Amino acid sequence: MRRSLNVILDVTSRCNLKCVMCYFANTDRLSFPPYEAEPGDGNMPLPVFEKIAAEMFPRAWRVALGCAAEPMIHPGFREILSIAGRYGVPDLWFPTNLLALTPASAQAMVDARVRTVAASIDGTTRETYEKIRVPAKWERLLSRLELLREVRRSSRRKRPRLRIIFTWMKSNRKELADLPAFAEQWGADELDVRYVSPTVGVDVGAELLSGEDSRDLNAELAGAARDAVRRGLRLSSYPEFESRADRPRSLFARARRRLWLVNAGIDRWEHRRHAFAQRLYGCAYPDRHYVIRPNGAVAPCIYWEGPPIGVYPAEGLASISRGAPLARIREGLLSGEPVGTCATCGERRTALYRLRGAPAPPPASRRLPTHPK
Repeated sequence: MRRSLNVILDVTSRCNLKCVMCYFANTDRLSFPPYEAEPGDGNMPLPVFEKIAAEMFPRAWRVALGCAAEPMIHPGFREILSIAGRYGVPDLWFPTNLLALTPASAQAMVDARVRTVAASIDGTTRETYEKIRVPAKWERLLSRLELLREVRRSSRRKRPRLRIIFTWMKSNRKELADLPAFAEQWGADELDVRYVSPTVGVDVGAELLSGEDSRDLNAELAGAARDAVRRGLRLSSYPEFESRADRPRSLFARARRRLWLVNAGIDRWEHRRHAFAQRLYGCAYPDRHYVIRPNGAVAPCIYWEGPPIGVYPAEGLASISRGAPLARIREGLLSGEPVGTCATCGERRTALYRLRGAPAPPPASRRLPTHPK
């Protein structure tokens, strides 16, 4: 069976932290329409997850077991890993703050052949980490990193790989330079660096880097990127740090730059395929990407703000993929008359990875930042 889908799930609507730049700083749980379908405890029921997995995972080349919340606090997370592991998804991964990791769940990751654990850390020192990731404790983080490292060492496949997510802001600006060494120390394979961005319901104005000199920021990003690649780390996602004027002009220099981008992981065939599909269909997401919330609501991408295009378990992949809501989205993109969120979507899909000017106040909507991948 051809694996063409990218599936992102929120298996829970809750988190165990209240990070200063996150919507969870002012809420205990997320809500997604249809609100009447929300599970009482905020956790996706295992039978719903099983149906989603049975229908989508055999067709998926990438599955994320988390998106906007903390997946490891789901009381059935080990069962979720076991179910997901049945389907041999090539790129099974999830974002996490890592604090809920236990020896049992770590072994379950190995057994399920999880490819990547993406740990959101945001600080390389105790003071910065505990200031940003409230009420996490530095010692707990280090003990979980050590546990993950030991489990990986004992695995024949050396999996899961460790990706470190670092949200760059004023509080941790100087620690970006220390990030590659920290990542190497703990056996990380990849870095995902993004700018802090305006967040609905949270005042992050004091942390935004938009007012700083972009030349200084780009120089700091470039230095950290080069240091990371020298240490053998890949940049799974990274902000742009070159202007067009900065790029070399000679053929040899351009080839050398391209090779560096490939070695760094910034230039990947996956990105070229995505860009081709975007030009061909008007957007690379519909039909290929599905985002599913704890209440079973399905969206065509993480940026969609409209009504769901389907709801599990009442509906399934066949009816959702052939249904009228998704058909209207496809037709609107192909005709040049996009509908719903597509009509206004654009630059915000790179908001976490590109420096903006001073941002306008966030719209009064329910859109939440996520972990795009």
